[in-house]
Amino acid sequence: MDGIWDTHCHLLPGVDDGPETMEDTLNTLREAERQHIEGIIVTPHFHPGRYMVYASQIYSLLESVRGECRRNNIHITLYPGQECYYYSGLVEQLNSKKVLTLADSRYVLVEFEPDCPYSQMQFGVRELQSNGYHPILAHFERYRCLYDKDKLYEMKQRGALLQMNFDTLLKHEGLFRKLPWKDMVQQGLVDYFGSDCHGMDFRPLRADKAVKWMREELPKGLFGKMLHTNVQLLLNND
Repeated sequence: MDGIWDTHCHLLPGVDDGPETMEDTLNTLREAERQHIEGIIVTPHFHPGRYMVYASQIYSLLESVRGECRRNNIHITLYPGQECYYYSGLVEQLNSKKVLTLADSRYVLVEFEPDCPYSQMQFGVRELQSNGYHPILAHFERYRCLYDKDKLYEMKQRGALLQMNFDTLLKHEGLFRKLPWKDMVQQGLVDYFGSDCHGMDFRPLRADKAVKWMREELPKGLFGKMLHTNVQLLLNND
């Protein structure tokens, strides 16, 4: 595992707010290959009332995408997964395997509302853990309650894992870009990176520039841990 892995990416066609067509998906994958991405865990939304995407649909579409990749000479390894919005019925959906963990492991990419109370996040993390799952907080930099560093460190101590979006490091204008995220990366607080890419136009892939900064600014061991070692542990369900 030498290339970059993307652990949060919306690229299955026609299921959520990602690409609409297979051609859109293939164009996005070509761009991912250009940016030296070796593997992607696809994570379509599961959000009750908005995106009711279930496991059987994801597996079927993923096989179609893999087939098109072979036909189009696109060499990226793809695994199934979902970005799961936390609500009272999420654990039941996971236990019944109607909704997916990441790469069929016990790791769950879980999303909360940006303004969710810290108590709600605590409850959700505990519930997932008590049912044998390893919660990964999707784009944790969006959650205002974690702007309190004491709460962020406490969440880490509770065993929650943190996924940051690549483009957070690029200081793009937009959602919650004001805190010292680069410092948090350099301190080793981040466990996984993902693009949160939704296609070529909406939230396009920006991994290459972020990875360039990481290669230049991070110790080799820390860089490898966040972009390679932790992903391998997840894929092995360790």
